[in-house]
Amino acid sequence: MKKFLALLMILSSLVFAVSKENILALSWENSYCKVHPKDKACLMRKPGDYSLSHFVLHGLWPKKKKYCHINYKFHLSPLLWKVLKKYMPAADYLAKHEWKKHGTCFGTDAETYFLTAIKLTQQFNESHFLTFVRMHMGQYVTLQRLRFVFGSAFGDRNRRKFQVICERKNGNVYITEIRLNLKGDPTKLGLKELLDNAEPMIGVKQCPGGVFALP
Repeated sequence: MKKFLALLMILSSLVFAVSKENILALSWENSYCKVHPKDKACLMRKPGDYSLSHFVLHGLWPKKKKYCHINYKFHLSPLLWKVLKKYMPAADYLAKHEWKKHGTCFGTDAETYFLTAIKLTQQFNESHFLTFVRMHMGQYVTLQRLRFVFGSAFGDRNRRKFQVICERKNGNVYITEIRLNLKGDPTKLGLKELLDNAEPMIGVKQCPGGVFALP
């Protein structure tokens, strides 16, 4: 699968002035579905789904730019569309929105944009940050502890380069999303390098802690 994605990125890449400052937004779908149980993607979940045990893609967002070229063509091959729905369970109604609002500012065609986002999602899920989350599902985890784990996974200098998003439901605080600050060309660099280049998340609202919900 990884070889296919790498090859498809090479074949489909039409890079020109790719956005160098971006936010990667990754959802913890178990928590999101606790808060939004009637969401279509939540209603369609089934045993064995990737989203039950991994972070999934919300979006890759060029900073300070939206709706750049709304007439840019949105086209994904059938095989890439199938892969995207694994990493973005809400792709049926979210992918076109993400492309129109954010992808058109990224500087590539739609296939390269989503392939890049999938690559970064994979790399995040290969880190032991995910291992920590899996081991502590259902428990309250503080932002301070998450920063320590993030620094251990991606380098101590990067421990403040992410934002924690929480939502409340029935008196519980759920961590629904992690947003990473990235700098550099995401089509060429890996997640660790993009984090190394970025600045700490300063001046953004941080959730002080919450629960990564169980499936």
